[in-house]
Amino acid sequence: MHPGRNRDTSSVRVLIAEDGPSARTGLMELVTAWGFDAVGAVDGEDALMKIGAEHPDIILADLVMPRRDGLSLLRDLGDRLNDMTFIMVTAQGSVESAVNAMKDGAYDYIAKPIDPQRLRVLLGKVVERHDARREVAALKRELVTDGRLGRIIGKSPAIQKVFSLIEQTAPAQASVLVVGESGTGKELVASAIHELSPRSSAPFVAINCAAIPEGLLESEIFGHERGAFTGATNQRLGCFELAHRGTLLLDEISEMAPTLQAKLLRVLQERVVRRLGSMRDHPFDVRVVAATNSDPQVAVRDGRRRKGTIASTW
Repeated sequence: MHPGRNRDTSSVRVLIAEDGPSARTGLMELVTAWGFDAVGAVDGEDALMKIGAEHPDIILADLVMPRRDGLSLLRDLGDRLNDMTFIMVTAQGSVESAVNAMKDGAYDYIAKPIDPQRLRVLLGKVVERHDARREVAALKRELVTDGRLGRIIGKSPAIQKVFSLIEQTAPAQASVLVVGESGTGKELVASAIHELSPRSSAPFVAINCAAIPEGLLESEIFGHERGAFTGATNQRLGCFELAHRGTLLLDEISEMAPTLQAKLLRVLQERVVRRLGSMRDHPFDVRVVAATNSDPQVAVRDGRRRKGTIASTW
């Protein structure tokens, strides 16, 4: 989606926090030309005051600023990030700062010098995200009136309890473990969590850990570089990169080998993924929903599931 081409963006306000006068003016002129309403801030402290007064939809903030840097600004916003989208501007190749920003709630980051085309695409994604939030509100109204949530339909007390759990879980960022017997609709629940979340405009990627041979599963999840192993004739992105900004469903996670679960735990903790055959880490922003048809505690006791791999269970 290109801002200003398919949607009127004049009501979308972008606050640009940049202490360099020429850089700030240039960015404001650029986003204004794309149809956005632009507001400038000379540093992090000024940005914090203007956020309260101007109520921007999008914040584009430099990491390094006087009085209050971009990371401090991001952390100070707290719950207000539910109503706005934060994009961090970082130095070229600064993976660590990008990862920290996304851990603290940034939607994405863009490196200096800013590529206008990359910025335009990124703002277009944010506009789609804001539209998705309105669709989520419509889904919630449908849930109340029709007893329907995505592809799940029902008005029984048991289904209403499931709907309530999905509503409570969807807005959060924590990983989720869905437990249920085969055929009970675990993937439908995961899909509904995604549809009701702020990530609904981004990809929903599902992978069945029991359906892929162990030797191929690691490549499917983490990706690989060309020549990483016999038969790897092309680079392949893994599920984490394919699901960037969205939701990744790891179905039948208890069937994943314990050694691979250990690698998965590291990825979830560090929020970076390294493709097979690569020396470079790639930051990502993915919410993981895992599903299993076996009792999690029994799976841990039997050595089929690594303790702590998925943080939240219901």
